[in-house]
Amino acid sequence: MRKILALLILLVTGMAIAVTSPASAAPAPGLAPQTFTVELTPSGDPDGSGSAVLTIDLRSGTVCYEITVTGIGEPTEPAAGIGNAHIHSFSQGGAIAVDLGTEFVPVTGATDTYEAVDCVSAKRGDLVQVLLHPEDYYVNVHTTAFPAGAVQGTLA
Repeated sequence: MRKILALLILLVTGMAIAVTSPASAAPAPGLAPQTFTVELTPSGDPDGSGSAVLTIDLRSGTVCYEITVTGIGEPTEPAAGIGNAHIHSFSQGGAIAVDLGTEFVPVTGATDTYEAVDCVSAKRGDLVQVLLHPEDYYVNVHTTAFPAGAVQGTLA
């Protein structure tokens, strides 16, 4: 209960500071964007590898990403409308916490290498949980050959 109360106080204080501070001021404590650099290793495709750099910004409610994969073929949706890369939750049986909405493109001059760079909006509550417990979340990239995931990596 104390942890929840402390988090609420931090969030409310941070929101009040953000509203009353000039735009050029430093972010309130606890609200600064946090970046995770994740090594992607085989979870289905034994030839796959890659990396993901994710920046979670609680103030804007966004996740920005740069994901590069190699050796897995073109990343594809496991089923229509699901997306091909996500942040999943270990504690919720692999449920999608954040759909990254990725559009992978071939990397010029590289063989079987694809890259996706963008930002997506996400629910504030989901982002808070990821920031509080990054060890409970992982990035997963899917392909047709490996619909459950070709490569993945834990945030922490």
